[in-house]
Amino acid sequence: MEDNKNRVKLMLAIENDEIDEALKILDEDDSNELFQPLGLLGITVVHLAAWKGHLDLLKRFLERGANIKSLDKIGRSALFYAAHAGHLEVTQWLLKNKSSTETRIGIDSCRRHGLKIQETSKVDCRVGQDLPVPECCGRTPLHQAAKNNHSDVVKTLVEAGANVNAQDERGITALLLAGCNVNSNDVIEMSKFVEIIDVLVSAKASTNVIHSGTGLTALHLATALGSPRAVRRLLEGDAWPLFQCADTKSTPLHIAADAGNLETLLVLLKKIRRDHVDIRDKIGQTALHLACYQGHRECARVLIDHGGYLSAETKSGVTVIDVVFAHIPGPISFLTDIMDTRVRFINHQNIDEDAHISIDFSILAPHSELQTNVIIALIAAASNVEQLGILQHPLIESFLHLKWAKLRNCHVPQIVLSICSTMLLLYNTAQVMMLPRHYIRQFETWLSFISAALSFMVCMIVDNIRFVVITSNGIRTPELVLHSISIAILLGWIQMMLLIGRFPTWGYYALMFSTVLSNILKVLLAFVCMIFGFALSFTVLFHNNEQFHDCWKAIVKTVVMMMGEYDYENLFPNDTKGDKSFLTVTSRVIFLGFIILASMVLMNLMIGLAVNDIQGLQKEGHIRRLLKQAEFVAHLEKLTSHQIFKSNWLHPWFRTIVNSRRVVTTKMLLHCRDNNLYESFRGISIELMESLFLLASRNNQQNERNRVGFKSSRIDTNEISLLINLQEQIQQLQKLYYPSIPDRRSKLFGKRLIRRRLSWDV
Repeated sequence: MEDNKNRVKLMLAIENDEIDEALKILDEDDSNELFQPLGLLGITVVHLAAWKGHLDLLKRFLERGANIKSLDKIGRSALFYAAHAGHLEVTQWLLKNKSSTETRIGIDSCRRHGLKIQETSKVDCRVGQDLPVPECCGRTPLHQAAKNNHSDVVKTLVEAGANVNAQDERGITALLLAGCNVNSNDVIEMSKFVEIIDVLVSAKASTNVIHSGTGLTALHLATALGSPRAVRRLLEGDAWPLFQCADTKSTPLHIAADAGNLETLLVLLKKIRRDHVDIRDKIGQTALHLACYQGHRECARVLIDHGGYLSAETKSGVTVIDVVFAHIPGPISFLTDIMDTRVRFINHQNIDEDAHISIDFSILAPHSELQTNVIIALIAAASNVEQLGILQHPLIESFLHLKWAKLRNCHVPQIVLSICSTMLLLYNTAQVMMLPRHYIRQFETWLSFISAALSFMVCMIVDNIRFVVITSNGIRTPELVLHSISIAILLGWIQMMLLIGRFPTWGYYALMFSTVLSNILKVLLAFVCMIFGFALSFTVLFHNNEQFHDCWKAIVKTVVMMMGEYDYENLFPNDTKGDKSFLTVTSRVIFLGFIILASMVLMNLMIGLAVNDIQGLQKEGHIRRLLKQAEFVAHLEKLTSHQIFKSNWLHPWFRTIVNSRRVVTTKMLLHCRDNNLYESFRGISIELMESLFLLASRNNQQNERNRVGFKSSRIDTNEISLLINLQEQIQQLQKLYYPSIPDRRSKLFGKRLIRRRLSWDV
């Protein structure tokens, strides 16, 4: 019991820095019980002496046989305490006496290192209450020395062979702890921090280890402290300058720009490529954004000089130029000064005959971006005409002139489109004026007029309203223009389809389309009430579905559903919570009725009525095509016969050409050769050649019959009539089974036995 009291007195004397009292106790009590652990954590007098830095006491303890390598119950050694407190001499003495630099804090540290801790006394005392409590397990003396900014101790431990890449249980190294308790305004503390960084980096400490708690690297912390020397040393140790924090995605470049540390920023930019300066954080901000937000003019200038993109946007659409105008004092003068530096002499101080100037447009045209984005962002950010006056800067004006010189040829298609639209509009207007009654009644006239007018309107107004809708993303096309373009494109292609109907080859297909369309529209008109009823019913049943929020959407969706696009899963979703669908039975019954009545019956009815008579449709289409062709030819003849084309103000050769194109020769001689029987001749198709051949054969036989006499040639005439009928049937079969003209020519007509030369007057 007396030994415990002396041990407690000795510990209290050491803890209170009463060295004389401690030496007195040592002289009075020569037992080794004084060096045994005490308290719940197993603290010894060696630990306290190392913590307080009493080297003389430690030497006396060693002479008395004390174990200077002993650990307390959580693994703290005398070296740990000395390194934590920054006692250089004590640290050096302990290392000289073989203290381990790799002892780690932990509940089982003593057991791992083979050190035996005696049972602690049950004496109730407050010894060691002020000893440092570790933050987590796995810390070494080097961790503690680096954390508390003891540069000389760190250097000593590293020279003694301490593992500079040792990690605690959170994966934190000594380099990550360096500077965490440093005041950036304290010059002495900052110099110690730089020395620690230098020692650890020189010892090959890993510079890209991530702090598990903050997601930062040592370079982030050094940048935040504003130490260019530490940043430079870390970069020399291969620290990655663009490493992004896991949470905010910020880089050391962002931190330096936000803090306004110009010197640190310059050090970082030396290791960063120009095309990486605009790296974004979590919300899309670049380092240039942050520098401008804080009003750091010089930092912003340096970033721009190193390739910072003035029109870079955040995720919310805020550009750098927007921030410049909002947060930089004197934004116009700031931008003007930057652009002024882009024009300079080359190797000349004064203007003379041999002077050359260098113009750098990189501030306006960054690499791999649209070159006009900066100017567009500048226009969008300027709030008045005075600020827009920066467009008169020689650099911007020169850039715009050069861009126009490159792109003005691209303006030609728009001019051509305007001219074509104008010509088409004038053409239709002239036709209406020449034959007003005929054209006003024609559907194609109004179709062409509307299409041409819309195209002309788009070409004329797009330049006038372009700068009214400038956004941060550039130029947004007005909705009026988009509506006009979409309608004009559709009407133009519909008109093209109708014009195709005037060609002999494909004409009847286009005209058959109108017949089928007419049949379908009649059926839909007859059953429109049922479709409208289903649409309104679905609006009530599926009111939660976005497609049935209003009547128009419901009607469109219902018509789409008639084609088989039911979207059943969205109409009847499976609710994981067990909630039932709205009007479960009614909705499914009506939906089933819709499938049967509308999708099956009505659709099949329309298809059946549309294609019930294919041959009839083809015949009708052929007739309608000929009708259109006849009307069109007659109309063209009327136009070319107008008094305008007969007036004397036209050149004679032009009148001759018009007359020659209008008049068709009334007499024609056709030759059907043996080896090329049905080649088209002067625009006459093979089908017409076949019909003309049959007609000529019939007329020839009729003439022979009239010449020989009816009675004497009855048998021969019947045979000839039979042959003619057979030829007509063969012609129909050829058209049916060989719709392609080359197929008929190669497979059928090449083997004809009847070859003759025909000549007649038309």
